Amino acid sequence: MDNVFLTGALAHRPLLSVVLGETPDLIPAVLPGHDLRHSASGPAPAAVPVISPGAAAAVAGFLLTAPGQEAMARLSFFAAAMGYGETHRLVAAEGGALDPAAMGAGLNAGLTPAVSFEPTPAQKGAAPWQQEVWAARWGAIATETAADVMAAQGALSAEALAARRGSLLVRAASRLRAQEDKPATLRHDAQPGDVASLQRRIPYAHFFAVEDHLLRHRRFDGTESEPMERAVFVSCDAVVLLPYDPMRDRVLVIEQFRPGPWLRGDRNPWLLEAVAGRIDAGETPEMAARREAAEEAGLTLGRLIPGPSYYPSPGAKTEYIYSYLALADLPDGVAQPGGLEAEGEDIRAHLVGFDQLMELAQSGEIDNAPLLVLVQFLARARAQLRAAALVQQAEAGPAQAAAGGSPAPARRG
Repeated sequence: MDNVFLTGALAHRPLLSVVLGETPDLIPAVLPGHDLRHSASGPAPAAVPVISPGAAAAVAGFLLTAPGQEAMARLSFFAAAMGYGETHRLVAAEGGALDPAAMGAGLNAGLTPAVSFEPTPAQKGAAPWQQEVWAARWGAIATETAADVMAAQGALSAEALAARRGSLLVRAASRLRAQEDKPATLRHDAQPGDVASLQRRIPYAHFFAVEDHLLRHRRFDGTESEPMERAVFVSCDAVVLLPYDPMRDRVLVIEQFRPGPWLRGDRNPWLLEAVAGRIDAGETPEMAARREAAEEAGLTLGRLIPGPSYYPSPGAKTEYIYSYLALADLPDGVAQPGGLEAEGEDIRAHLVGFDQLMELAQSGEIDNAPLLVLVQFLARARAQLRAAALVQQAEAGPAQAAAGGSPAPARRG
């Protein structure tokens, strides 16, 4: 079996070990006369680098020596799922330096797009691939995504996974956040091995997925449970936020059609909600909150005040929600239609005074958990926020007081 030259994301050893199912022996190698640059194909964690001619450059990587049939099958499956193209085998020259002339124009080096002897203008202007920079920012997410991809081998096709690439990256980022330590002063402090999946099926996988697991878990008496079947709806982490103007004592809420209540048979599937959206791979919850405020309500926010974070439906869903109060300037006229047309969003915004907000929550017109949680959080924090706003306004001087603006302004984006 010929050797395989690996560069770009597959030169990240933790990711490669996940793809191959073992820690491989690698030999450092270079491809002289070429350089490695980013392409614009997909989210950054799955970025596919482009090899282009560069007389004074060389592409660094590794040789995987004489991989067996199973290793090549795993590499090819991962490459297809992540859009890296077809796998090609390379023969190393003496000393580990590869000979570009011997490769041919059709070469696909390191499971990347073919070597480009006539690079496009976009490729010529693309930023150079810096392995250490990519690994520091995206390596953990890409490696976690690789674990999902390889776990699905034999259950889903590479084409089906490729269609869900963005969702897989978001799920991987969610799982990394889920590994952060949380308090366990009253509840069981989970240890490795407390839960074991005996069998996994994926009966549905699209933007979201459904996983069916046969599992065991540690019981409170220390014994193991009998095998039990549990189906889980796999989504991602999300952020919700409630823009609040402490000087005017009002909030901005949005209204939109929701298919969940509609499918339940709700007579009115248009809901009053907090601004919300998923946290993309590479984003922090705070970054996602500011992006969603701009997309759904056209607002640039002031200070974000973290509220409760929680699982809204832990018996059946992986979704985890980060919530925020967002200080904002909400003058008359700021509530405008919003949403991304490309995502089919049709959103109407409402300015609501605090007293009316509490009435809407009490009457049941607000009937979704994320907004209700934030309403209660605001009720507890309101007095302190208003007092701080008055002090800050007084310190800012009479000019701002006359304008009636918030000390933490937001503007239409």
